Amino acid sequence: MDRRKELDLFLSKADELIDSKYIIADIKIVGLLKAIAASDTLVAIFKNCLTGFDYKEAQKKYLVKSKYLSDNKGEFILPSSSRELLAFIFNILLDIDSRRIDFAEFISKYFYEDGSFSLGYAAFKNSMIKPFKNSVKVIMESVIEGKLQDPVEAVIEEEERQERERKDEEERQKKEKEISEKAYGQSLKAIKDILLEDKTRVKESRLSDDDKEEALLIIDAFANALSGEDKAALTYAYLAYKYLAKSRKLLFIGKLKKINGYLADVYNGI
Repeated sequence: MDRRKELDLFLSKADELIDSKYIIADIKIVGLLKAIAASDTLVAIFKNCLTGFDYKEAQKKYLVKSKYLSDNKGEFILPSSSRELLAFIFNILLDIDSRRIDFAEFISKYFYEDGSFSLGYAAFKNSMIKPFKNSVKVIMESVIEGKLQDPVEAVIEEEERQERERKDEEERQKKEKEISEKAYGQSLKAIKDILLEDKTRVKESRLSDDDKEEALLIIDAFANALSGEDKAALTYAYLAYKYLAKSRKLLFIGKLKKINGYLADVYNGI
């Protein structure tokens, strides 16, 4: 079918639903949805409208508590933009068709008309289906006349844009990981080199054997924690090293400042 025939089929099925009695409404809704599915252009239009559309939030915005009726009654607020209108009502029709929405209950709650179900069903058609039909008609005719970009091309362009963004994001994350790993590896080696120097200085110092053993245990614990993936254990080991360095300032002069310069990279890399 060409686009004019696709539109004519959609309008015909929409009119059948508008003219129908409630008893055959489900059949007419299926026919309308099938008319949409049979048109590549309509599918593309709805795909554009549904991109980024939050159905749950829209339900809160357009299906609201009635200001004038009892607590269990609500009302439908017509979306102001065609994009929101098409996306929202299309989702409603899908939910009715799939029985996620109890159609009779939906009409009684949001299209209540003096207790008359037939008037409520008429209100549903006037409030939802007619604006839905008219919005599709206006957009589709604009596409046919060349006033709007071809929606199929727009979908392809959007999918290509999203794919480019996805690849760019993957590349960005890859580079960040490489930088992080590089920084982590270099900083880890630098800290371990400092600790190795510390051990040599402790062994050659005039500390008592007990004090040397205690200092070496703290330095080794810090070195081992650096090679693990437990940030809490690393923090504990570092604190023990920090207090050791502060208690032996001459032996560890300038070491804390150097280590602190590298430690953030190690935390980020774990």
